[in-house]
Formats: sequence, structure tokens, C-alpha cells
Amino acid sequence: MIDNPRGAPLPRVASVPVPSVKPFFTYVILAVTVLVYLAQWTFGDAFTYSYGLKINNLILQGQYWRLITPIFFHASPIHLFFNMYALYNIGNQIERPLGYARFLMIYFFSGMAGVFASFLFNKSPSLGASGAIFGLIGALAVFLFRHRSLLGAVGRSMLTNVIFIIVMNLAISFTPQIDLWGHLGGLAAGLALTAWIGPRWELDADPVTGHPRLVDANPFSRRLLLAGFVILAFFAAALWMAVR
Repeated sequence: MIDNPRGAPLPRVASVPVPSVKPFFTYVILAVTVLVYLAQWTFGDAFTYSYGLKINNLILQGQYWRLITPIFFHASPIHLFFNMYALYNIGNQIERPLGYARFLMIYFFSGMAGVFASFLFNKSPSLGASGAIFGLIGALAVFLFRHRSLLGAVGRSMLTNVIFIIVMNLAISFTPQIDLWGHLGGLAAGLALTAWIGPRWELDADPVTGHPRLVDANPFSRRLLLAGFVILAFFAAALWMAVR
């Protein structure tokens, strides 16, 4: 039992819910990605080639948007389905505890980091949201690991499942035609960024009611400005390496 600041024992409670938001941007990103694929289907390969492929030579010629746009493009309906199915499941789980701003930052930074890793180490054209989704899986792993004591047996079981998913998907990534470096880049970015800016919930007593509550010991407001500078520096370095 935890004592509150006034000395009275806290009431026993079965659980203290983790603060969360209702998923929203998971569905927005899913819808936009599907719309982009419909545009691919409507306008053909020329549209995909012009805007959606990571093509190293064209990036070197100054088409830097190709470090971002491949996140929204897919090679086939099956490719789109599996990525959007993963986004629906993982996004719903991690957007809730991360909140909107953290979720968006991790998704897009992971996606672009995956494209950049592919640019550095894979000469073949590539496209797809897999790097961003690997980033979300990494974010979920960090969140569950950080709060394994708070979440108890259920959280530890979820962490084991997430680690298994990561290992299995990385193993599949060695299959020909799959961009291993894009997956590794997205996963590394998701792990690192969530470890830095992700919430760190700690049990505390409400100073007014004395009831137990969760307090974020790593509030996003402390990290937002510096995180923005770091991400800008990352992409400045990416552009520099692209043109050198």
C-alpha cells in the first residue's frame, strides 16, 4: 500500500488505467495510403515511377521527395493489404498510449529512416510502408519493456509476443525482393526514438484526492523541441550524403 502525502493510506484499487487517446491517425494514414494506391491503379506505373519509388540515382539528381513518398506507395494489392493490416493492428495498440504527436513523429521518422537506410545500402528501387510499421513495432516493444512491472503478467506476455513478431518478420526480410535495410532502418528508428521521447508512466498519489494515478516522468513537452532539431539534422545529413 502507498501512503499519500497527508499520511492517510490510499484506497485499494484493482488497477490504474494507463492514460490513452482514441486512435485516429492510424485510420487517417491507412485511408491516405489506400487512396494513394487507388491513384497508382488509376494512373499506372508512370505515376508510381514518377513519385513513389526510392530510386537512388534520381535521389542523387535532386529528387529528395523520394526519401519520403515511398512510405505511401505499394507494389501490389497483396503488399498493400499486409502492410495496412499490420498498421491497423499495431497502430491501434501503440497510438493509444503514445498519444497523437508521438505516434505521428515515430511513424514518419521511422518510415523515412527506413527509406534512407535502403538508399545507403540497397541499390534496388523500393517502396512500401514496412519501415514505418517496423518502427511502430519497435515503439510497442520499448513501451512494453519500459512498463513491464506496471503492466504485470499481461504486459510481459505482450512483450514476448512482440519480440517474436520482430524476430519472425526480420527473418522473412531476408527473402529476395524484400528490402531488409528498409525494415532494419525503420525498426532502429522506432526503438531509438521511443526510448527517447516515449512516455514513462510512474505510479503516484493525486495531491487532492490521495487516489493513485499515473504520472508521465518523461513528458513530451520536454523533448519536442530537441527532437525536432534532431530529426531536421538527420534529414540534413541524409541530403548531404545524397549529394556528396
